[in-house]
Amino acid sequence: MITPGQRNKMKKVFKTGYSKEVQKLLEEKEIWNKKGLPFSKSYITHVFNGRNSNNDIEETIIELYQKRLYENTEIALRRKEIFSKKYG
Repeated sequence: MITPGQRNKMKKVFKTGYSKEVQKLLEEKEIWNKKGLPFSKSYITHVFNGRNSNNDIEETIIELYQKRLYENTEIALRRKEIFSKKYG
């Protein structure tokens, strides 16, 4: 289960619109609900908010968090590099 502390950290990185990406990643991994259909975005948000528990969805949310955290770090480093250059 995703703890409230973890959820707060993830919210800062996700801002909005993580459920559609999680849904896509689950489909790519061929992880389906018990009816053999893709998990709904609302179910994914329920897992994120702790109303439901599903290890596959939780792991995928954490995977997306790591991916976005890495991307944000890369962007910050590039910006720092670009703006720290002195042009004469």
